[in-house]
Amino acid sequence: MSLAVIGIVMLCGCVGNNTNNSSSSSSNAAASMPMVKLVNCKGQGSMPQLLSTKELDAVIAWEPMPEILKTKNIGKPIIYSQNLPPKGMWKDHPCCVIVASDNALKNNKVAVDEFLKLVVLSTNEINNNKSLAIDASAYWLGVDKSVEKLSVPHIEYFTNPEKDVPGTIEFVKVMNSQKSLTGKLKGVNDKDTIVNTLFDLKPYNTVMDEIKNNNSPNVNDNNIPTLRVAYLPTDHHAALFVAAKYPELFKNKYNIYLKEITPKKQYELYENGKKIANIKLIQVSEGGAKIMTLMAQNQVDIGFNGVPPAVFAIDKGTNAKIISALHGEGSAVVVRSDIPVNNWKEFVNWIKEQHKEGKQVKIGHPLPVSIQYVMIKKALEAENITYTE
Repeated sequence: MSLAVIGIVMLCGCVGNNTNNSSSSSSNAAASMPMVKLVNCKGQGSMPQLLSTKELDAVIAWEPMPEILKTKNIGKPIIYSQNLPPKGMWKDHPCCVIVASDNALKNNKVAVDEFLKLVVLSTNEINNNKSLAIDASAYWLGVDKSVEKLSVPHIEYFTNPEKDVPGTIEFVKVMNSQKSLTGKLKGVNDKDTIVNTLFDLKPYNTVMDEIKNNNSPNVNDNNIPTLRVAYLPTDHHAALFVAAKYPELFKNKYNIYLKEITPKKQYELYENGKKIANIKLIQVSEGGAKIMTLMAQNQVDIGFNGVPPAVFAIDKGTNAKIISALHGEGSAVVVRSDIPVNNWKEFVNWIKEQHKEGKQVKIGHPLPVSIQYVMIKKALEAENITYTE
């Protein structure tokens, strides 16, 4: 796959100043210069190019980008997100979630619930057979299966939103410590307030009750809504891809499925032979923050995106709630292939050595409101690595 194709398949590129390393003969200048420059990226599409041209030394990226970089010999993953410092902080960390607008939750409750049911069942199928996620993600993203075979095992797929509550509370605390929250959650540390502001657990509980008791909702045949569902081009959202790619599996096993109208764009959701909703899929290349912006503008009803974009948007007044988890973990720090390090400890030492020589290490991240951004900052701080942005 060419770098250009990778850029199209993944997310659009990084932005920032020229990131070439430069030496300084002044020890005073080296001492005062932060060791690392964090490069603000709008997605991940330019990461292969910027690493290849040595404009970046490393990136923190979500899957499957780390494995794309590895298979193309552009970079090497040196640590996966669950192992980043501070020790133990990121084990089972939440990453992507399903967010629904308050309007959809109020006015299209049945459609939202049953779409969520399909995602829950799809996640269960993935955990029983990871090849479903591998095949569907390769098809949907246009990447080789060999990439997905490396990527999917690093992702923990689950949907119970309560599993995300502790990690989300920690994110809110981190964001408040960085003075990043300015609205509803500014300075808030109370668990119940955070949960009530960000989560609506009722849809998931309804769905689980339906699955357990083999129940189905009453459907108003005269009112078939359209749900506009936005997602990112990442195998983090494999549950959606699997549900769309294998309708017969879900129809035969669960009597709920997506009927394809236009591949990867238009579907109809059916349950027990009845049409529940029209589903319009919207791929968003700019990241989760863009999805939340579209939701605030009433252009999206359901968003598959990261926890931090959801937190930032709801904090600032977007009328929406997290209704389900999607997965945990699934990111990595990738160092350029020519850099002589093979693990996180060696990378930290290399950063310090570069600093002594008056060089600043450049690390790219997807977005300032991404979980990857939060993790790399905390990891650098834990190692006493100074940084600028």
